[in-house]
Amino acid sequence: MNRRKAIGSLFLLAGAGAAAWSGIRLRRLYSTPELEKLKAHQALITELAETIIPATDTPGAKAAGVSPFIIRMIEDCTPKKEQNRFIMGLDEVEAYASQHYGRSFVRCTIEQREAIAGHFERRDRPYKGIAGKISHKVLGDSFFVIMKKYTVIGYCTSMEGATRGLAFDYVPGHYAGAVRLKPGQKAWATE
Repeated sequence: MNRRKAIGSLFLLAGAGAAAWSGIRLRRLYSTPELEKLKAHQALITELAETIIPATDTPGAKAAGVSPFIIRMIEDCTPKKEQNRFIMGLDEVEAYASQHYGRSFVRCTIEQREAIAGHFERRDRPYKGIAGKISHKVLGDSFFVIMKKYTVIGYCTSMEGATRGLAFDYVPGHYAGAVRLKPGQKAWATE
């Protein structure tokens, strides 16, 4: 066998392996999601949300009670492929935490949780340009994008988040299109 045939066979074998792996992954994305895993991972979802919006002088995501909101949104309002990506992402967070820190995410320290969340935020950053559009169309949003989106929506629409975390205007007055915020002023809860 000459070198060209050997290299060609090697590339063919690598391409077939990549295609098979991609097919298996796509099949998992479009299969029926195991939504019962969401209830089992509720503590993980709560702690991830608290890592994204921690309690400071304002209440955090845990005090706002966003984990039931996130679970409900995943179950009722999320496409099947994104449901599967979210559930796979929860399993990957647990595996990453136990592999790197020897414990589950819920038992990790705040610094370790922030490191884990930072890893998944970097990993799940959407591609730019046409590759990002194709990836979003075929695969949907990634795990951490979904987690952050539903955490922020759940926090900003909760009573705690809207009234104590944001500046809530009980009786809105006239419309002001562009208002400059003063240093230390909270963002508005109403648009």
